[in-house]
Amino acid sequence: MIPVLRPLKDRAVATVWSGLAASTIGEDVFRIAVVWIAAEQIGNAAGYVNAAQYAAMLVVGLLGASLFDRWRADRAMIGAKYASAALAVLPVAGFYVWGVSIPLLVISVMGLAALRMVFTPALQSAVPVLVKDRDALQAINGLFDATWRLARLIGPVLAAVLNAFLPVIHFLTVTALGFVASGLSVWLVRERVVDLAAKPRPGRGGWRGAWDALLDGARLMLRERTMGALLLINAFANGPWSVALQLAITLMVVEHDPHLFGFHGLAALGLIIGTTGVGDVIGNLVAGSVRFRRPLATMFLGYVAMGSGFVLIALAAWGLDNPYKLPAMMLAGLISGFGGPFYFIPMITRMQTVFRGPEIARVFRLRLAVMAASMLLFNLGATPLFDLIGPTHTELWFGLLLLALGLGGYLYFRRREGSLPETVESARR
Repeated sequence: MIPVLRPLKDRAVATVWSGLAASTIGEDVFRIAVVWIAAEQIGNAAGYVNAAQYAAMLVVGLLGASLFDRWRADRAMIGAKYASAALAVLPVAGFYVWGVSIPLLVISVMGLAALRMVFTPALQSAVPVLVKDRDALQAINGLFDATWRLARLIGPVLAAVLNAFLPVIHFLTVTALGFVASGLSVWLVRERVVDLAAKPRPGRGGWRGAWDALLDGARLMLRERTMGALLLINAFANGPWSVALQLAITLMVVEHDPHLFGFHGLAALGLIIGTTGVGDVIGNLVAGSVRFRRPLATMFLGYVAMGSGFVLIALAAWGLDNPYKLPAMMLAGLISGFGGPFYFIPMITRMQTVFRGPEIARVFRLRLAVMAASMLLFNLGATPLFDLIGPTHTELWFGLLLLALGLGGYLYFRRREGSLPETVESARR
């Protein structure tokens, strides 16, 4: 069996994974629907709808830690998913009263993003409890990472299929069903995701408690400088990635109309994002199964592939005519998707061995807050960039930025890898 799939032998892991798969596929369907609806309704200003979710993530990430760290992991995950289901269907209910409502869409987007800041850190802290064998951590991180990356494959393809017989607004109903399934899956194995011997760390309430929690995460990152730097680099890179993959490609499809065999519009977008998901899954199987000789340097090759793929998407949109445009953009998306797991899986595995229990949630939540700030900044800047240079140029320049980040990190860590001081991670092995 492929190493990354071995954790599925454990029934509890398989149950959590199946619910997580349903949820994340639903979220990708939601993401495509929201961007498409917003692009149709308000054009280039759709970037502001995307930015709204990152503003919510930033606020909750900075101010919510003192509250969420008091919750048991199972209760945080179950509650977050059920609340997400309710928020996902809010614009659907509004549709039958007012029609498509951008304000309701923004409320739903912001609410789901805020609840993601509750669920994801709780999941990360639960993984070392769910899998006691430290040697299996890389495999289960690869498995759970594959969940998100499979969603980028299945979600867009599902959206393309659903578009044939379901109004786009009801893509949000499909998302809500995925959230319910995810909450139920955690409830079924809740005793396996909680360390009953561990007590939540008491914290101060109000602004002072939020500030203390934020400083705790920063202190932990400063204590493990290499790990902290890797987390922050990844958080920053999510900014250009989110614009290049989630927004610019959508507007490029509208502008350049790539089509083949009757696939165009939303279906063409689904195919491009779907092949990015194929690359994600292939990269995940490799990164989750192989131990690299120079892990830190190899991580940055992931950004080399990601940035190169985005650059090639832009060049394909400019330089090729139909019917070659769509296949070329899909192939470039495959290259871009392949790189992501090479950075993310080693980073998460390293984090879960360097830090312990509540430390994991606090560090990961701070990383999510920095990531949200980067995504907010880049998405707010995307709309004037689209107006100034167009979505295709934006795709090109953000791809070059990620490519430069990958090359710089690779060269730096290739020189330093053999001389880096031993970390807590290596000391504990």
